Amino acid sequence: MGRRVERPDGLALVGEATVGPLRTLTPALLESEPPRTDADGLSLRAEPAPPGHRRLVVANGAGQLALDLPVLAPEVTGTPPGGVPVGDRALLVHGPLVAGTLAAGATPPPELVILGNARGLWTDGRPFVEAVGEVRRSLGGAPVLWAPRVALPHRLPLLAYLGVDWSDSTEGLFAAARGEYLDPTLGPIDATVARRESLCSCPACSSTPAGPLAVHAVHAYRRAIAETRAAARTGRLRELVESRLPAEPALAEMLRYADRDLAPLLEERTPVTAEGIRSYVVAESLRRPEMLRFRHRLLERYRPPPSKTVLLLVPCSKTKPYRRSRSHRRFATAWEGLARTERLHVVSVSSPIGVVPRELEDVPPARQYDIPVTGDWLDPERAAVVAGVRHILAHGAYRSVVVHLDPGEYSFVGDALESGRDVTWSGRDDRLTAPESLRALRTALEGALGDAGPVSGGPLAVVREELREVASVQFGRAAAERLFAPPIRLAGRPWFQRLTDGRTELATVREERGLFHLTVAGARRLLPEPPLAVDVDPALPLTGDLFVPGVRAADPEIRIGDSVVLRRAGELAAVGEAELPGRLMTSLGHGLAVRVRHRAHGPTDTPMTEEGPDSDPGPVV
Repeated sequence: MGRRVERPDGLALVGEATVGPLRTLTPALLESEPPRTDADGLSLRAEPAPPGHRRLVVANGAGQLALDLPVLAPEVTGTPPGGVPVGDRALLVHGPLVAGTLAAGATPPPELVILGNARGLWTDGRPFVEAVGEVRRSLGGAPVLWAPRVALPHRLPLLAYLGVDWSDSTEGLFAAARGEYLDPTLGPIDATVARRESLCSCPACSSTPAGPLAVHAVHAYRRAIAETRAAARTGRLRELVESRLPAEPALAEMLRYADRDLAPLLEERTPVTAEGIRSYVVAESLRRPEMLRFRHRLLERYRPPPSKTVLLLVPCSKTKPYRRSRSHRRFATAWEGLARTERLHVVSVSSPIGVVPRELEDVPPARQYDIPVTGDWLDPERAAVVAGVRHILAHGAYRSVVVHLDPGEYSFVGDALESGRDVTWSGRDDRLTAPESLRALRTALEGALGDAGPVSGGPLAVVREELREVASVQFGRAAAERLFAPPIRLAGRPWFQRLTDGRTELATVREERGLFHLTVAGARRLLPEPPLAVDVDPALPLTGDLFVPGVRAADPEIRIGDSVVLRRAGELAAVGEAELPGRLMTSLGHGLAVRVRHRAHGPTDTPMTEEGPDSDPGPVV
């Protein structure tokens, strides 16, 4: 069967995997004792072995996997390059791992990789993260990764986030033998107090007298692995990881190493779409992959609409998108009735995202984050804002800048403002929505817009420019230019925009998604080398969604939620939404790769796909 992935989160792959005769959930717990007999649970036991070897058996109700592990002495013999086979398609590796020593093309590829010295690497810190990263870079997501003798209940979320699929309860049983009470949130705590306060309702803790701590430890592990899988299934594993950091300094240390050394891998597995509000509370939240990606794409792909000649910097708001907040609606009253307001470019300043131009307010994660607001800015938060403002000023056609920010809190923004440019600070203090502040803002905008000329093509031409920048952030600038090449018409409403050529629909964007969905006609504009392309098996009829076995190649830049172009034998076949990152589409054996939205057909297609008149073509812009 191989591996079937329901959802990636961090480097965790939630789903099922086959290892020899075992079919296992991932991430999973190997319980050292007592042995489990249910089909989903895994047990781990040791059996007698000759000197220099360890024999371990992993089992569940369906079968068992025997592993014969040599006791390696890397300080004497060195680390075996490429690992040591220890069972049917099982590989034992020792860190540190030199890049390139694990062969991705091994036949047959391993189903299980055991990081034999994981406990020693964990003690050293960064070498553990480096070893896990090298396994994933070299072998991809297909093999199950086991890091023996590392897991404690409070560590399970981080281990899963780093891509460890199997964790065993061995360390927890040793801790229980030492009299330690394991809490999934806080780590080891005083057993007497914990039981007096009835922190756990497991059989050992609820009985009188209290039962063995080892029994409690097993239940703590089971609770922790269930919480880990639940968080990963809902896309909130990173939040769970951050909530566990106070339990042990090593967790924060490992996460910092991972954010630095595994950043490309973590970003690759992070969806470009999002639902609901996510909390960004601790300093580690600033480094989440989706925030880093937004800031990176802003600097690399975004350019201010050329029709915008007055830049207005305003604070963010708790309400998302900002434009719907009470404060931003009050700001908008300051330019009601003024001429040429289509020339005004509203850009919000926020942490941890940096700066958010109004046209990108729906692009994830700008619409889906919440933070504690204290007025105190960390150096990385300030740096992100300064870099964003400098980028916007460097590439914009602004004649004036109006800064409606509290000069005390946001004084650092002045570091990004160019000398010689017309800059007005309309904010006097933190009462930015007070009548006197709004009057000052109106006066500043009236002066800045006073000599602005009309936009060629009118306000709708500005909307076209704004939507093109959304496409640039999503697909890259070259692809956006091809998609928006004339003739272009816009139809719909602000919350649901339809892009057409006057006859055929090319793409749509709903505000709750924030990114474009392509039609086949829109994808055709991106040929012959479309971004985010998936090559389909020529023999596949493609009558439904696309699954991993039907993928022949996929752009490694594809992320979950991307609008992708499907090609078959070099011809456009369909468009859809990615359910896996591009690399996982080609490295896994099973699972849904692309949810197909529209297929290429003949001239009988509806306007939602190909040919056909559009009853509401919209204005030409």
